[in-house]
Amino acid sequence: MLRHIKAVFSHSVVSMMRVEKFLQLPCALGGASLVLGDWQARILGLLIGLMMMVTSAQAGAIRDGEIEELIDDYTRPLLIAAGLNPEAVGLTVVNDRALNAYVTMGQNIFVHTGLILESDSPNMVIGVMAHEIGHITGGHLARSSDAITRAQTPALVATILGFGSLLAGNPEAGIALISGGQQIAQRSFLVYSRAQEASADVSALKLLDATGQSPDGIIELMDTLAGQEILNEIHQDPYARSHPMSRDRVNAYIAGAADSKYRHQADDPEMVFRHNMARAKLFGFIDRPEVTFRRYEGDQSPPAQYARAIAFHQQAKLDQSIALIDGLIAQYPENPWFYELKGQVFYESGVAVKGLDPYKKAISLKPDEPLLLVGLATCQIGLGVEQSDYNDAAIENLRKALRMAPENATAYFFMSKAYGQLERAPYAEWSLAEYYALMRNPQAISYAQRALRGLPKDSIEYLRSRDILKMTF
Repeated sequence: MLRHIKAVFSHSVVSMMRVEKFLQLPCALGGASLVLGDWQARILGLLIGLMMMVTSAQAGAIRDGEIEELIDDYTRPLLIAAGLNPEAVGLTVVNDRALNAYVTMGQNIFVHTGLILESDSPNMVIGVMAHEIGHITGGHLARSSDAITRAQTPALVATILGFGSLLAGNPEAGIALISGGQQIAQRSFLVYSRAQEASADVSALKLLDATGQSPDGIIELMDTLAGQEILNEIHQDPYARSHPMSRDRVNAYIAGAADSKYRHQADDPEMVFRHNMARAKLFGFIDRPEVTFRRYEGDQSPPAQYARAIAFHQQAKLDQSIALIDGLIAQYPENPWFYELKGQVFYESGVAVKGLDPYKKAISLKPDEPLLLVGLATCQIGLGVEQSDYNDAAIENLRKALRMAPENATAYFFMSKAYGQLERAPYAEWSLAEYYALMRNPQAISYAQRALRGLPKDSIEYLRSRDILKMTF
């Protein structure tokens, strides 16, 4: 089930804390000392914080078992070859059409949906993942932190001066200072990062060779991105801007891959099928239905049927959507994702009772996928307040899902609804406390406090609520 997750980001808070700390010190610039008053510092901190919040709010993750499993299968052999524990590396799919992937916050790889959508073959995605893993094994994250700090210093000084000019009634000078400082910081950091990118390129080729995979995909992608250097920055892909491209770098890739015995090896047909199905699912859910129909016009392949089934669902045309899904199930009766989609379509069309059996079938084919259990639980909860047995079953399924994936905030959210329909308010409050705690939202505290007033003191939920009260947000 493709779900959009609205993350609650703490970046803006962190940024404001750094600004406040910075403003406590006099800033030497050209022999002069820059000191801002308390009210100016607060306005500056608020403005920068708001900018960060707007930027952060634009990002979001999606959860889908089919796509996550595909990315994991792309990445796992590379991680093992790199000497990394796959279970210790986080993989997150970000809902963004830009072709991009990046590593941040430790060993966490973020993959934009745009990378999947714009990659014609699995090998292209695999090559990018190999490159990003090269950043992890090269220890580039720790070094980048120092480089960013050095690069941000002139930018921060320029930003403070710029806001000072804005507050003093000189907007032209203020905007010029702010934008100029950001450009200086970007140039400074990108110069530093080119060495890291070259190192990650070498690591990527080694990892691809170690796992018996062709380097053609990453070469093709890099060659395409290198061509974007002539474009205005607005039209460049973010991956080209954050991973500085050049023809020399592409040539280095080609030279490094020259001796690979896997140079022109084709992708595994099953992986190609799964890749095309994942792209079709994303196109179906993300694009407008009419765009999807045009994209797959005249195409009767399984991916085309998959995308059209989703597009019909987006248009609330239940019969057409189910007919296509049933056709896919007839062709691939052991594919759990088609049953999952059927259950989702019924649930979101207001006939949750018809979604139960498809979800149960999907779980029988893929019992270790927690998102399928969450999907079944949503159908069970959707049957309403009077269906206490189904609400109890939903809670059991959600707890099973959480045992496999304790970080699944969505499971706690739906659990609160199930407990609410059963009129078990303290447990509903606890579930919401867990949900907000995972989202790093301070509302978790108030829900935990309310839960403690009604939970049995010897229960796990009571102890967990007490733990949440000790958390910092």
